[in-house]
Amino acid sequence: MARANSPLFFLAGFTQLFIGSSLASDPSLALLGAILEITGGSSVLVGIYLLIFVARHHKEFSESYNKIENSVMSREDTGQLHRVDPKPASKTFVNVVLPSILSFIAAWAWLAN
Repeated sequence: MARANSPLFFLAGFTQLFIGSSLASDPSLALLGAILEITGGSSVLVGIYLLIFVARHHKEFSESYNKIENSVMSREDTGQLHRVDPKPASKTFVNVVLPSILSFIAAWAWLAN
């Protein structure tokens, strides 16, 4: 769960850092830019914490996590029950890979700014 959410924190954080640094050049919006930079930096730190915490305690989570909690029981024509995972593979792409790519682009734009 945390590993899937950390790219979202990175995306939000780097976007806030990018917008905050853009607003810092205008004197009337400098305070808003500073607030956005502070909250963006804290969002990036939360993303880093989630990655490190989950990587450090991965064994404990994998033993206690029920991997079939979202599965559905279905009965075949023969009468046997089997589990069906209702999540398509594209959900992982949309929830993890796409935000990771966008986070990388936002970080690159913030560093170039």
